[in-house]
Amino acid sequence: MSQGVYEKLQAMIGEEAGPFEAPNEVNRAMIRHWCEAMEDANPLYSDEKYARSTRYGGIIAPSQMVQAYCMPPLWPRKMMPDPQAKAVRMMDEAGYSGVVATTTSQEYFRPMRLDDRLSYKIKFISVSPEKTTRLGTGHFLTSEYTYTNQKGEVVCLQSFTILKFKPAV
Repeated sequence: MSQGVYEKLQAMIGEEAGPFEAPNEVNRAMIRHWCEAMEDANPLYSDEKYARSTRYGGIIAPSQMVQAYCMPPLWPRKMMPDPQAKAVRMMDEAGYSGVVATTTSQEYFRPMRLDDRLSYKIKFISVSPEKTTRLGTGHFLTSEYTYTNQKGEVVCLQSFTILKFKPAV
């Protein structure tokens, strides 16, 4: 059974979907909440006078917020028509009920400014052969996100890997 799923997943490599638009523009309230949660007092994120005096010319959002801005609403729940979601559903149907995020990395290219409208594309880039870990047996699935602003400028590239597995008993 696993071999059939693995072959189907391999055939998906290179599938891409999007762009998907972020539900909200970059805004002060979310920046404030993020900075409070992270205890980040960088005035570039909150002090308009200071931020205007920098090379950015105004308040920007912490770069790490890019994924938070682009997360779809939790309710009402919508099935995402992207290759990662498709791969996860395929693994679920084959009995791989466990999931854990294993690796992510982000590379930043442009700042996110107040009122920017972000969007992203997602591309399925790899699947590992079946591996056995202490969590169980499964496959590592890696996708790449390309985040852009309303001008089409790349803000961030993110690689994201999960392990979909059959839990060890």
